[in-house]
Amino acid sequence: MATKIWNVLELLEWTTAYFEKHNIPNPRLDAEVLLGHILEKSRLQLYLHFDMPVYQEHLNIFRELIKRRIALTPISYLINRKEFMSLDFYVDERVLIPRPETEFIVETILKTNPEQPQRILEIGTGSGVIATTLAVNNPEWEIIATDICQDALDVAEKNRDAHECTDRISLLHGDLFEPIQKLDSSNFNWIVCNPPYVMSCDNNGLSPDVREYEPHIALFAGEDGLSIIRRLISEAPTYLNPSGKLIFEIGDTQGNSVQELINEQPVYEESQIIKDYAGKDRVVVASLA
Repeated sequence: MATKIWNVLELLEWTTAYFEKHNIPNPRLDAEVLLGHILEKSRLQLYLHFDMPVYQEHLNIFRELIKRRIALTPISYLINRKEFMSLDFYVDERVLIPRPETEFIVETILKTNPEQPQRILEIGTGSGVIATTLAVNNPEWEIIATDICQDALDVAEKNRDAHECTDRISLLHGDLFEPIQKLDSSNFNWIVCNPPYVMSCDNNGLSPDVREYEPHIALFAGEDGLSIIRRLISEAPTYLNPSGKLIFEIGDTQGNSVQELINEQPVYEESQIIKDYAGKDRVVVASLA
């Protein structure tokens, strides 16, 4: 009996139904993204070539991706790609998948429009999306990015180099501000961070794809979720210029607790909590006098 030759439409319909059966969110979208990734076509191109045959070489890869998606592996890890502020970035299981909410950090910095070039320090850069996006938008800025995890820095380096920012972003390995202490000049206009802020007791509250696949070091921060944020607020002033700013992301229920931590540090002249598009507390900016 001859082997069936599948076309794009048939594969999308079968995969969508299979994902629905296994309660995968966005089943049609996931089917299109995975097949487009294998065939190196956009979702629009798939629609324009619905009758195109898909041969065994690609079918074998597609089947394996379907199996991994049924096991709840995040789509971004399957295709090694995530968009952030209209730029494409490489991601894998070594780093947290960038979220749209984190774009508020970059947007806030970019909106300041300083007259002089800025010196930026990013703590816990992960995949490097924040540092790289800032460098792409402001080629004259100096950016240093650190991470405690060398594997994450390897991903950040890949993204930095892919976006031709090698000479504008320095990557340093170490815990929070530790690698900065070795520099001749250690004061910055901005210190930026998307820290872990999930409470350790909330492990079961995370969706399975996040809980099982994303790096816990980038998610969890002690019993109250504030262990890293507490250190950031306390230690950042040492490394900020006069009128320098600390900016970081928080969980949507942490606004009051974080504000209290800032108020305990008189060196901060003012602070602001910025809400995301859903109206939830998302980004904190604290400025020195």
